[in-house]
Amino acid sequence: MRRRTFLHSCFGAVAGLKAEFLSGKPKSYPGHISEKPGQAENVLVKVIGTAQDGGIPHIGCFCSNCQRALKKPQLSRFISSLALFDLTENKTILVDATPDIRAQTMMIRERMNPKKTTNRYWPDGILLTHAHIGHYTGLMFYGYEALSTDRLPVYCSKRMNDFLTQNGPWSQLVGQKNILAKTISPGKRFSVTSQISILALQVPHRDEYSDTLGFQIKGPNRSLLYIPDIRNWKIWDRSVVEEVQKVDIALLDGTFFSPEELPSRDLSSIGHPFILDSMKILSEIAQSGKTQIFFTHLNHSNLALDPDGDARKMIEKNAFALAEDGMEFSL
Repeated sequence: MRRRTFLHSCFGAVAGLKAEFLSGKPKSYPGHISEKPGQAENVLVKVIGTAQDGGIPHIGCFCSNCQRALKKPQLSRFISSLALFDLTENKTILVDATPDIRAQTMMIRERMNPKKTTNRYWPDGILLTHAHIGHYTGLMFYGYEALSTDRLPVYCSKRMNDFLTQNGPWSQLVGQKNILAKTISPGKRFSVTSQISILALQVPHRDEYSDTLGFQIKGPNRSLLYIPDIRNWKIWDRSVVEEVQKVDIALLDGTFFSPEELPSRDLSSIGHPFILDSMKILSEIAQSGKTQIFFTHLNHSNLALDPDGDARKMIEKNAFALAEDGMEFSL
């Protein structure tokens, strides 16, 4: 692809995403959990990103998935993140601060439909899963050089808290009180609004700078499990089957579909379960329909990204689904 054509495609993809996400209109997807009759949608979870840390299109990549996303902006994906809305209290809690934070902030602000126009907007809190680049580096935009927030609560594990407070440039955010790093303990539920409570679950992963958390998010009527990164379900000290059975919706690590994507890699070093293996483990739950299971944190190589491919068809045939940017669930 010539440089001018490539740049034109990139700018077109950004423009398409901007037009789509600034519309403020929630999308409807198969598996979307709609409200019960007479029940107000006061607590919502909006999926504002579903890609692995490098996003889709991936930097410097011209694989078939990335080429497809460049040609069709609707197939582009932001880096994995959730926004939790308590519309009664007019509060938003962000799950992970990604490198796509600028566009994702526009998504959540438009969805909140603020009653009055404000010059600046930031969420009421941020939950961090771990210290890999796609999950916390968006914090930089809350600093002095950008939004310069004031005591924005950032909920994280003790090890993640230590990482933020002891290492620059993150320690500058703490020192200048742009953020308030708040330690949370795995296994102890806490509230972020009067209607939303969080249970942090420690999961095994590549923990170079911090440990890794997943979250069980509970609203007034439903609950959602969010685990975008885990090394392996089998080495977790909890049963993924039991944890998924506890909730109504599960968004789980779907980074890779199968070993076929990585012919030259040592599979023992991958650090993620394959979708094929997850479907085997969770097949009975998915078929029962008691918990809706979606795969997120999708690597740009993922075979399931082809909407017409065999991998996507297999996922849907087995009663699973891919999470999509823009999906909403009521809790």
